[in-house]
Amino acid sequence: MDVNAYISSGILENYCLGFCTTEEIALVENYAELYSVIKKEIEKIRTSLEDFILANKIKPSPTVKIRVMQSLYNQMAATDNEYVPLINEQIDPAILASWVVSKKIPDPSEDFENLYVIELPSTEQVTNFIVYAKTGHETEIHDKFIEYLYVVRGSCTMNFEGRIKSYSEGDIIHIFPNINHSAMVTSQQPMIAIVQRQACA
Repeated sequence: MDVNAYISSGILENYCLGFCTTEEIALVENYAELYSVIKKEIEKIRTSLEDFILANKIKPSPTVKIRVMQSLYNQMAATDNEYVPLINEQIDPAILASWVVSKKIPDPSEDFENLYVIELPSTEQVTNFIVYAKTGHETEIHDKFIEYLYVVRGSCTMNFEGRIKSYSEGDIIHIFPNINHSAMVTSQQPMIAIVQRQACA
């Protein structure tokens, strides 16, 4: 066998790239056992390919990971009713109302001054909880997640950097990153909301 001609044929590159047939793979691996020069050439090609891939890798957009994680969460919520449906700007509030009806929203287990939080099933990328608010909260800002609130009971006004908007039972509040916002409860009874924080960074 002419080993140099075999190496020059391009078959070893095809083998390393996964383009060979089952028969060709068996033959290459057999020759690699018989001829150390072929084995070394395979190792050399694999190293060169790895170096090329690392030097030319494309960093995916951060939104790709977010979309993948949201898709996985959607599948999880579709099969396990313990998870709050994934909230976005297009969701029908009736879907969230139906989820609330299917669950028994617990009352706070103790008295509280202003805010009381009950955790709900969550993932690394999507955090869910119930919040009870008597008066509201001071101005805050966040940059690593989008926050959605579905108002289960009561009402409030939100201040988005000077823009005031009122919300009541059945409404969905969208709070996007890097927006200063505060809330003031306007109902006689505490406002209850389902809160969902979706990682965006």
